[in-house]
Amino acid sequence: MRARYVVTTTCLKTGTISLTRSLREMLSGKERVQCVDEDGETLDCNVNWVSSVVEGLAPYFEKRRLQVNDVIWLTYENEKIALEAAAARKVRPRPLQQPAQQPAPPARVEEKVPVVRERSTPVGEAGSGGAPPKRVRVTGRNERRVPARPAHVLALEKLELKHQPAENYDVFRAYLGRREYSLALGRYGEAAPADMLELRRTRRADYAALLVPEAQKSRALAELGGSRVAVVTPEALERLVSLKKLFPVGPVELERLLKKGNVDLETVAALAEEVRRWVGERAVFSAVLLALAEYNRQQVFYAEDVLANIGEGQWEPDQVRAVLEALCGPPFLLLERQGIGEYLLREPVADNLAHLAEYALSLRNRIIAD
Repeated sequence: MRARYVVTTTCLKTGTISLTRSLREMLSGKERVQCVDEDGETLDCNVNWVSSVVEGLAPYFEKRRLQVNDVIWLTYENEKIALEAAAARKVRPRPLQQPAQQPAPPARVEEKVPVVRERSTPVGEAGSGGAPPKRVRVTGRNERRVPARPAHVLALEKLELKHQPAENYDVFRAYLGRREYSLALGRYGEAAPADMLELRRTRRADYAALLVPEAQKSRALAELGGSRVAVVTPEALERLVSLKKLFPVGPVELERLLKKGNVDLETVAALAEEVRRWVGERAVFSAVLLALAEYNRQQVFYAEDVLANIGEGQWEPDQVRAVLEALCGPPFLLLERQGIGEYLLREPVADNLAHLAEYALSLRNRIIAD
């Protein structure tokens, strides 16, 4: 019996694989199973029916350098599961024990002796007992140091806001095409809340906020007493910058948080859940394409076949069907509907992606030329 499995982030973190429908049939009634890799090495794995996973595969993932969306073929024979990774990566070598080396003696640093220039004294004044001759010390050129910029300023600039310093506060402007907004941000304990509120009342800023560390947030909120001055924590700004590495988070998402009241770790955590969902939608798209790569040109299949190939329980059926429908339209035109839940693969996935890349590159060149 043979099954196809797609590696997920959870698999790599926990060293497990989910019990898909095919694996449930393979391992029915078993609590332990031996898995054999391509080199004949054996792993004793546990079948955890409560958590619905097979445990103990972390050494195999590390050895084969598996990544998210990589494919593993599992063949059940003679009460064992043969593992075969589709990704052709080199096996990670085991670290060799290096002999202890004696620490090298510290390099001798030659001391630089400052040059002392002594002003020459006229011959007639020598030994006259006057003032001692002046000595001039020659030193290196002083380097001009640029003061470090605050972390919250750098974070907001990474979120694509323009910084404009002002007295006792900073102004950050976001340019969004047909509209823009400004944020006046002062430090807690330095800028008065009444002054920040005055900036918003006189429309010199669309939003007014105080920069407050998370540890002092509760006290600051109690002092503000529900005024229209928001609280922004530096920890939340750093978290937003981290989210930007996963998804293009920027001024629009920041304004959404400002409208809700505060920008702290709690509100950013809710945004992080949305980002995970957006990234997850991209991941299911990749999983469907990898599953379709197993089919031949002009092959007819059903949506249920794709669900079985990518692993039961890993993705929602509605998500997979939505991706299949998207692949039927432009710019992909990879699939053709044959009936309810039935599709035809027009061409191999690799060829389709190559054509799509050419289209995207030509369109990009036109945009740059304009």
